[in-house]
Amino acid sequence: MEQQMHTFHYRLDTYWRSVAIYAVALLLYGLGRSMIAGTIWNDGKIEVVVGDPIFWLLALFVVVSSTALVVNLILGRQLTITPEAIIYATRFRQRRLERSAIRRIVIRRERAGWRRLRSVRIYLHGRRFPIRLRPSAYERDRHLVELLATYTNPDQPHGQAKP
Repeated sequence: MEQQMHTFHYRLDTYWRSVAIYAVALLLYGLGRSMIAGTIWNDGKIEVVVGDPIFWLLALFVVVSSTALVVNLILGRQLTITPEAIIYATRFRQRRLERSAIRRIVIRRERAGWRRLRSVRIYLHGRRFPIRLRPSAYERDRHLVELLATYTNPDQPHGQAKP
């Protein structure tokens, strides 16, 4: 492994897409509803029926997606891998996993619907359950998996060190 720091930022493209899709769906529903009611053709105004549950449901989706996007923008999550430690950091705090505290790292492929996603489990000394990490949630996920595979023992395939 190279003797330098590698920083991987949390992906926000999923949040951007969901906000855009829900906002477009809300706009199209409002236009369709107005066209059905005939208000666009008569006076050129778009009327939104406030008592319509579908309108409120779509508006709720837009608000929740936007809130999630803003929260994740404010947090500014990132994962940094150095030769001495793995550091999970947000804007407000960071957690440092020293290399000596890591017992082993297991990289698996799991089924998630029609595709197979990689998941990483980091086993620590003195901790019963592993820390789970989804590399696909970070930018340059393949490079992240390659770094984690050689982190505990470069001689072991797939980063699985013997306990």
